Amino acid sequence: MVTPSRDTAGKAVAGWTLTVLFLSNVMNVGDRMLLGMVAEPVKLELGLSDSQLSLAQGLLFVLSNLAAGLVIARLVDQGNRKRMLAAGIATWSVATAATGLVEDFTTLAIARIGVGLGEATVFPTAMSMIADLFRPTSRGKAIAIYQSSGMVGMTAGTLIAGRLATSLGWRWMFGVCGVAGLFLALLALLTVPEPKRAPLAKPPVASAYLQELLAACRRVLQRPGFIFLTLAFGISAIPGAVLGGWAPAFFQRSHTMPLDQIGLVLASAMGIGGVAGTLGAGAMADWLVSRSGSNAEMLRIPLLTLPLTAPLTAFFALTPNAPGAIAAVFGLSLFLSCAVAPCINYAITEAHPRDRAVTSAIMLAATGVTGGALGPFLVGLVSDILAVEFGRDSLRYAITAMAVTPLIATGFLWAAVRQYSWRPRVLRTA
Repeated sequence: MVTPSRDTAGKAVAGWTLTVLFLSNVMNVGDRMLLGMVAEPVKLELGLSDSQLSLAQGLLFVLSNLAAGLVIARLVDQGNRKRMLAAGIATWSVATAATGLVEDFTTLAIARIGVGLGEATVFPTAMSMIADLFRPTSRGKAIAIYQSSGMVGMTAGTLIAGRLATSLGWRWMFGVCGVAGLFLALLALLTVPEPKRAPLAKPPVASAYLQELLAACRRVLQRPGFIFLTLAFGISAIPGAVLGGWAPAFFQRSHTMPLDQIGLVLASAMGIGGVAGTLGAGAMADWLVSRSGSNAEMLRIPLLTLPLTAPLTAFFALTPNAPGAIAAVFGLSLFLSCAVAPCINYAITEAHPRDRAVTSAIMLAATGVTGGALGPFLVGLVSDILAVEFGRDSLRYAITAMAVTPLIATGFLWAAVRQYSWRPRVLRTA
């Protein structure tokens, strides 16, 4: 009997952990897509306005996610990550199932806050574990694989939501998806090992927790270019969040497309484009870093792809035919996803190993506040204002207004690059 080498065993552990993290984020993003997919029937049954709907699926969700995210991130940097991961999955799964029982805006808001609290665990946990399991020369691919799970989650969530909502109704759709998440929480708890990391030189006591968290945030925010990078990353998420939150309602209102058909076409366009862009950008980031020896070289990728999404956003909203809008969804998913892996990879690679979860949580907060909350909320608000004059087409023009956001994101990214100055940097080995 041949005993596997330590390297082989280590790769197997890393591979399985990445697989479970991948599945966790598939469920994470998939559950997040559910409300957007059934926004129109939920709005009609509960008697909501577009602004109320955008508050529930965007702002309230994001604020709870942000509030929990930074606190959880510091616990992730210091505690048992697999237990936190399992607890987070279980929390959002229960809240997802409870969404099927809501009766008005208040109960819907409470359920969404619960989902936000649970989902705050996954991203910082994943970034911390991946950084400990993969070397810098392969970390870009690992992060890209993990981030591609978001596109898979969008695809699966959109497709499954369309099918379940059509056959069972939107209430049962939430219940079924919530129960499925509880099985994943059990899998994570029982099968994922806790990766080894360097011990704390001086383990913090409970009374010093807040000071440790604030000190970590200061260290991260003081890194050259990080604030500009985070702003760029957050604003670049607006078109994608608008697609996730409003595209199904847009296709129903402006193209009279049935819900089950929307699920199929959106799943295909967003999934194929998003996975291709994420994996391609991750591999390209590793190649650029290996060739140049500079971590900042990977940021060339989003500098090229982000400006292309501005005209695509406008075309998606204004084209009079559904096939053209679907093609725009594919292009948006492709080019927007190219920004994700390079920005995150750079941020956590440059961070101190004990600040990686906080770093990822700050970036996640930026995408949540600007992308997940501000973008969809502005679209809902503008749609309500324009509804008097444009009726069902008010959503079309509200989405068009978001076309400027990728150009703003590119400007902030360029400001970050100017601070890095493309200077050669020694690759971190931790």
